[in-house]
Amino acid sequence: MLHLLNSLRAFEVAARLGSVRKAAEELRVSSGAVSRHIKNLETELGIALFERGNRTMRLTPAAVPFAATVSEAFASIIRGVDHLPKAAGGATLMLTAPDTFLLRWLVPRLHSLETALGGVSVRLTTWSRDINPADRSIDVYVGVGPLLEIAGMHVVPVAPETFGPVVSPMLTQGRSFTTERLWQQPRLDIRWPPDMWTNWAREAGVDLPARETIWYDALSFSVQAAEAGLGVAIGPGPAVWDALQQRRLVAPLGMTTRAGHWFLAWRDDRTSRSMHVLTRWFQKEMAAGIAVERAVVPSVRG
Repeated sequence: MLHLLNSLRAFEVAARLGSVRKAAEELRVSSGAVSRHIKNLETELGIALFERGNRTMRLTPAAVPFAATVSEAFASIIRGVDHLPKAAGGATLMLTAPDTFLLRWLVPRLHSLETALGGVSVRLTTWSRDINPADRSIDVYVGVGPLLEIAGMHVVPVAPETFGPVVSPMLTQGRSFTTERLWQQPRLDIRWPPDMWTNWAREAGVDLPARETIWYDALSFSVQAAEAGLGVAIGPGPAVWDALQQRRLVAPLGMTTRAGHWFLAWRDDRTSRSMHVLTRWFQKEMAAGIAVERAVVPSVRG
């Protein structure tokens, strides 16, 4: 079994880094050892995992989802190992959420959450894969979208899902601000999640004119760029509530409510009291953000 785990680890690192040499450097073994582990795993599974070319290697189509599964499994083990000594030393809770939600909404409120939980230490990690009830390294998931039915899990809505175009107030000053002027600004977009502008335009009933697009790798980057006055971004509610309240951003067309929700999900074996306190805290804090949205008065003319 140990040799299989070593082979899986070598495969995971090589797949993640796209290089046997880089994998060997991270694992502090020889390139030959990494290659042997991968070959042994391919023999064990009876399938090729990499397409090898002249000094290049890439995952075979069948190995792509397998690599993602193995990578998440090792991440879960690492979280569990890191979590264990802290859990032994006192109450702690591992919460996972999209990175922009953590960065722009939860981290500034983390002390308040821990106080509400009676001093429980809340540890944070990001996630972008499906909720996995078998992953016991995660206590609570924060998700967004349609409410899910997951066997062995409680799923509780805490706020409606909203989004809309946001822009720095420095770009709306001066003469009367019109939708034409708004759409003259560079459009800030992201690779993932995809189609945010397209989805917003469809759900808001807006015909978007063609415009220059500036691409970013993450939502937090595009929203930060909007704050810096570099253009117009689509901002989900929690990513922009604080900035709207502090006038670092404005939502000149208001915010659009979607069919989904922000929700919490946890395993059935979690204690009911702590989850009740957690749910009430999220509902109260996120309701304050929704109130900020509702106070926004659309400020553009057609």
